[in-house]
Amino acid sequence: MNEMNEMNWILRLITLSFLLLFMTGCANQKNLSIPADNQSTSTLEYINWQSDAYTLIEVPQVKDIFYLNEASKQHFLTFYNDPQIQTIDGHKRLYNYLEHFFSGFTYKGDTYNADLASTKHAGNCLSLAILTKAYASLVGLKVEYRKVNSEPVYSRENDIMTISSHVQTHVYAPAKLDNRKSTFFFSKVIIDYFPSSRSHIGGVVENVDFESMYYHNLAAKALIEENFDYAYSLLAAAMQLSPNNIETLNTLAVLYKKSGNHALAESLYKYVLQHSKGSVSVLSNYVILLRDTGRNNEATSYENQYMHIKDDNPYRWYDVANLAYEQKKYTLALRLFQKTTDMAPYLPESFYGQAKTHFKLGNATKAKSAMRKAAELAYTPKDERRYNSKLQVLNDSF
Repeated sequence: MNEMNEMNWILRLITLSFLLLFMTGCANQKNLSIPADNQSTSTLEYINWQSDAYTLIEVPQVKDIFYLNEASKQHFLTFYNDPQIQTIDGHKRLYNYLEHFFSGFTYKGDTYNADLASTKHAGNCLSLAILTKAYASLVGLKVEYRKVNSEPVYSRENDIMTISSHVQTHVYAPAKLDNRKSTFFFSKVIIDYFPSSRSHIGGVVENVDFESMYYHNLAAKALIEENFDYAYSLLAAAMQLSPNNIETLNTLAVLYKKSGNHALAESLYKYVLQHSKGSVSVLSNYVILLRDTGRNNEATSYENQYMHIKDDNPYRWYDVANLAYEQKKYTLALRLFQKTTDMAPYLPESFYGQAKTHFKLGNATKAKSAMRKAAELAYTPKDERRYNSKLQVLNDSF
């Protein structure tokens, strides 16, 4: 990493603690979505989410997430306390250590706690975020996590599609006094493991919600493997941390649906939709459940609620718009693509979505206009050529 990229890695918390969207599968196979919107639901009232259909299994404790063995601690502290680098601010020394550490880090791997990530020199990006906080805590540096709205990363196993979200790690230096202004100021580094010029910073992720992501990751893996007892136990741990978190409630609902308890799944979906500003992911999952149980009229009615949901991540709307498009619901898809561009007029793919939908609806003029806009906004020459090629096809055809 060079100086230009200093403190700009993206912490991509993969997983399974994130949006799991419904995806078309083979033949009669139904695909679930398990989203994770990272939305706080602290204003919600309590709901009885428990089920006696599962056996509770021992899961890691919160203190285990950030645990480091003595050798790992000493390795970091020896570097951090080196007399020759004490003129460098502490948060930058932490960055420099991570820069050296990650140079040989294997990014493919399971969700590890700090100790395993350190000793194995491997893990997914949530593991790296956990490790960052573990080191920062050793030397008293404040860490804050912030949501990032950016291009999602898709993964699919069995009948579950996962879409990962972004979180940045902000590491703060101790406060300094500016004697000239009699004010304190803070400096920080932003640790961003996969930087993108298309990222837009969202709100703060509270510590309890961040910690619950660890359990979400493990639970999602267990859910994919159909280890329902372990998945339930991990989600129960997440509920103890953040009892009204939309992510956890939504993932629990997916677990209940996948294991055949449609009634309890529906009660959780309806609860979130009735007691919050809504969730694109929850609504999408609930519509899927309604259609799976033959309640198509109710499903259509709930689809009309998409436009009333408050969600500041344009990529979620883009995902749902694509889902509507794949289901040949072109009028709904167009409204959702337009909502995406209203929120984020800089996204070329949302204009491309409008273009292909206008084409399906028989409006060639609007299709060309939207495709032209997609080409203008393209981030790379490759994308620009792709959109212009499609525009040429439209021009030749109409």
